[in-house]
Amino acid sequence: MRAFKLEDVYDCFDSNPINIKDFDKYYVDVDEGRGLTPLKKMKRLFERNPGGSYKFLFAGYKGCGKSTELNRLQKDLQDDFIVLNFSVREELDILNISYIELFIALMKRLFQFAGEEKKIKIPKKYIENITNWVKSKEIVDIDEKYLGMNVETGATAEVGVPFFAKFFARFTASAKASSSLKETLRETVEPKLSELILNCNLLINEIKAQLEKIDKKGLIVIVEDMDKVDLQKGEDIFYVHSAQLTQLNCHTIFTFPIALKYYIRFTAIKNNYTGSFDLPMIKVKNKDGSSFEEGRNLMREIIKQRMDVKVFADPAIIDKMIDYSGGCLFDLFRMIRDAADNALDFDREQIEEEDFKAAYLYLTSDYENTIAENKAEQIPVDKYYEVLVECARDKKKKPRQSKELLDLRNNLTVLGYNGENWSDVHPVVRDILKERGKL
Repeated sequence: MRAFKLEDVYDCFDSNPINIKDFDKYYVDVDEGRGLTPLKKMKRLFERNPGGSYKFLFAGYKGCGKSTELNRLQKDLQDDFIVLNFSVREELDILNISYIELFIALMKRLFQFAGEEKKIKIPKKYIENITNWVKSKEIVDIDEKYLGMNVETGATAEVGVPFFAKFFARFTASAKASSSLKETLRETVEPKLSELILNCNLLINEIKAQLEKIDKKGLIVIVEDMDKVDLQKGEDIFYVHSAQLTQLNCHTIFTFPIALKYYIRFTAIKNNYTGSFDLPMIKVKNKDGSSFEEGRNLMREIIKQRMDVKVFADPAIIDKMIDYSGGCLFDLFRMIRDAADNALDFDREQIEEEDFKAAYLYLTSDYENTIAENKAEQIPVDKYYEVLVECARDKKKKPRQSKELLDLRNNLTVLGYNGENWSDVHPVVRDILKERGKL
């Protein structure tokens, strides 16, 4: 679907990642605008060693297109690999997630795949092993209080892949909904986690050993939306519990909080994994503020893939939106949707300058609201503005790392760009600083 009138714009600029079936309609290769090609590197490494167990961290700012690029990777690899992709935001409570829950959610995904792929046969011996874990006192107690699966009698009656797919699905959903279950996981399941990881790896090994039956060479797990956890939770999962995460016996990609990439412990974190990659914003301007036409042209091409540009009364409006997006696709799409809605509100047939101004004001207001006092860390709002001004004035675009800057990267008020690894204040935030007389 491509928008030829204002009424169609909203759906055509959905901020969700492009799914695989829509790739040919919407996808634009923007590697040239980013300056880095991390997905091509990962693809090459997987293809060299399909049966291996590389562990990659994949970071990027919100709205830069990480999920779309991961879908692109899955599309490129799906002829030779089974790619199991799951979102922790959809499966679990992203604000209060524990590393234990990741293994429970992964077991759900593995059993679902084993149940869907009829040529994969899970041996009786493995079923007996996982049954013993499920029937342990700790898990039976959890089942009775939270799951209602009646594992003591139910597992005996209907033991097998369908039962365990259902069991771990219920376990995952309950962990998302119940804070008391989370506490129980820490108290009673964590001491038994090594057994769960062992069973997880045994299941992975059984699947990998039978991939030839379905003409595949390897297994890749992609854990999405881990980039959305806060700094403290990210450190706990990726640093404190890296030994557990890296035990999985298959290729794994973990999305990763961008703030942790600039954290004092990042080198220590990175050393525990096979590699770390980040996806920069599409560069629309150079460090000196001059236009970067390659990036701007790619942004225009993305717009043209989704709509007839005649919906804009003046092509200059497109250029302004590209400028103020800072290369962030999420913000570009949002401005286009808001402008189209504003035009409809005033019974216009095209997006005009007034509609752009309305969309710009919505975006500015939201960014201004994100620059606020951090009561938990006792960081006053004036300190954040001080760091933003320093970043905006830095000609080298290499701002000093600090707790304040990590927060500003997290809320997109500071953005990072391509292979030179430089950063700048979001264009909308720069206007906020000027309006406040700080620049």
